[in-house]
Order: sequence, then C-alpha cells, then structure tokens
Amino acid sequence: MSARKGPFGLRLPAELMSWLRYEATQHNRSTTSEALFLLQKSLAHRFDKTAVREFLKKCPTSTNTEAFGLRIPDDLKILLRDFSQQHEISLNLEIVMRLSHSYDKYRRHSAAAKISHNDYRSTSAKEFTITDSEQRLLDLFRGLNEANKKVILTLINNLADND
Repeated sequence: MSARKGPFGLRLPAELMSWLRYEATQHNRSTTSEALFLLQKSLAHRFDKTAVREFLKKCPTSTNTEAFGLRIPDDLKILLRDFSQQHEISLNLEIVMRLSHSYDKYRRHSAAAKISHNDYRSTSAKEFTITDSEQRLLDLFRGLNEANKKVILTLINNLADND
C-alpha cells in the first residue's frame, strides 16, 4: 500500500486565486477541480523560452500571494514537473504561469464596461482601454478579499453620491 500524499503547497498571486475561485463557482466546481481542469487544458500550449522570460518579467515573485493546497494526480504532476525542468523554473512557477495564461485569455475575451454617472453600456475589450496605473489598481482590487472589496465599493458609492 502506498503512502497517502498530501496536497502540493501552491503559492498563487492573490488576483489569480480570486479569479480561480470565481471560475470554479461559475462552473460549479471546487477550486481544486477548476485548477486541475485548467492545468490539464494548458498542456496543449507549449511555452517557448521567450514566453517564459516574458512571464517572469511581467509576474515577478510577489509577497501578495495566497497558499493553496492542490492535490495533483501523479501523471499530471510528472508532466508539469518535466515542463518546469525544461523551462528551468520551479514547479510552483510552472503552475502559476499556466494558470496565468488561462487568466490572460479570459481577460482578453471578457466584456469590459464603460460606466458614466447614470449610464451603463457593455463594450468589447478591444474598444476599452485603461492606463497602466488603472490596471495596477484593478489588479490590487481583484486580489482583495470580499469584505475589503465591499468596503471600497461602499466608499466609492458614497463619494459618487456626494458629487
């Protein structure tokens, strides 16, 4: 009888973890099942050395991470470890890179919204552009827990009502 293996201690950027939870809810899956589904799907994509370098530049190791215990089936873990060795990065970074790739595809294909005082209009992501500082602020907001998000949205609503 083989010894039972514990979960892999994954460290995900808070924003990525928040999105993963959201996607799991949308697809009626557990967060683990959603992560495994996305990782399995990501195996079709091959990252070349340039893509790995770009990812490392764009997403440096952050202190704003969340721990996530992920039970990875042995066959998938072996494949991911092989890729991580080819890319000369840790298994954790390989997993983060693959999940981030899925997240980036989601962000490119999702609809963006333009909001004015009493108007809401849906628009394609191609028409919607934000500055780098706005993107950083949005990324920080997405990484917050739900309670903190609610506080910030309440504050923004109160400020808008006072204008």
